[in-house]
Amino acid sequence: MRKGERPGREEEKKRRKAGTTLVELIVSMFLMSILMAAVVGILSPAAKLFVRMQRLQFAQVILDNVIQELRGITENASGYVKLYDTCEPDTLMGDKVGEEEGLALEFLDTQGYVTLISTQGCPETDIYLGTQKIDTMKAEDQKPGRLLIRYYAQGTGERYYYENKDGRAVARALQKVFAEGAYMGNYLEITFSYPPGLAPGDKVEYLNAQVAVYRDEAKTKLWVKDQVTLDLRYHAVKKTDPTAQKE
Repeated sequence: MRKGERPGREEEKKRRKAGTTLVELIVSMFLMSILMAAVVGILSPAAKLFVRMQRLQFAQVILDNVIQELRGITENASGYVKLYDTCEPDTLMGDKVGEEEGLALEFLDTQGYVTLISTQGCPETDIYLGTQKIDTMKAEDQKPGRLLIRYYAQGTGERYYYENKDGRAVARALQKVFAEGAYMGNYLEITFSYPPGLAPGDKVEYLNAQVAVYRDEAKTKLWVKDQVTLDLRYHAVKKTDPTAQKE
């Protein structure tokens, strides 16, 4: 012991040099866990809100892209425009007249092809060139919630068909407007409608469309939706009589 140093000072120095005791470590860990729990409790709702806002922003981007593509597709409608309430074959090829609004839009484009637009999906489809099936080509089934275009050839005075005599879906071509990843796990629905007061045979200058993006395939959890006007560039009339038939 040095001169003037109190007894026990040396032992206290040795204890400090020895490091943290087990009891002190346990107490520190306990206090740290309480602090971390408080921080997580504060940040967790904020993190969830951030994720939700980000997904909402993604849904808005999807909505904007779909509207832009939809305007570009429908402006080429000419000849006639027809609406169906569903894309079921019995509806498309039935004797029921066209609807005032529906989930499927059909029109004749400037190249003379029948174009069918919907977000209701499509079963596996055989591809035909005229009346001949192309055995080496087949379109896989498409699930609902994606923007899909089907094309059909129509000769002068001829009616076309959506399925062959075996009940299989057919088309001249089938196009997915966006790749699967573009939907980011969301689902799309588009409802088309005519301007009010149009009679069969009247000129259609524009169509209305409600575009909605949902979080779930059942379309019960809405993210965003918008009502848009689709202007038609060429002359087209409202058609209500049957256009398609079975082979």
